[in-house]
Amino acid sequence: MEIWDILDEEGNKTGRTMQKGEKVPKGYYHTGADIWFINSENKILIQKRSPLKRQSPNVWAMTGGSVVKGETSLQTIERETLEELGIQINIEKVQFIKHYKTGEIWLDTYLVKQDINLKDIVMKEDEVSEVKWATYEEIEELVKQNQFLENRWEYVKEIIKNFM
Repeated sequence: MEIWDILDEEGNKTGRTMQKGEKVPKGYYHTGADIWFINSENKILIQKRSPLKRQSPNVWAMTGGSVVKGETSLQTIERETLEELGIQINIEKVQFIKHYKTGEIWLDTYLVKQDINLKDIVMKEDEVSEVKWATYEEIEELVKQNQFLENRWEYVKEIIKNFM
């Protein structure tokens, strides 16, 4: 069972923890980490959340997850990418791009230029049902159709656009 640190309004650890699946106490947060992969064709790797997911099933998103106690957000994206997609991140090329609050999560967001062959991806069935490379415009269209995690894209889309 994953244990998460509980954070205050400013993102500071409170010394309290919670288990994955518990409701975050009102007025408090936990830490998450996302990574956006951009390939040499300036396409973005997106993954469709499994229909088995409790939150936002069958919705397109980036790779990411919750930071477990004792882990850094960089370690989280490394773990989540291996866990969900079966691929290694080129960690030396990963760039931190943004720290922000959304919903009940303080989120650390990263970006990496890395070519990944979709045939090399091994999806974890209870996490991911599909992966593909998408253009910036395709993601914008998915957001308009409520088929993408908007509360993640809206915070980073300009940074990603400038990075391309």
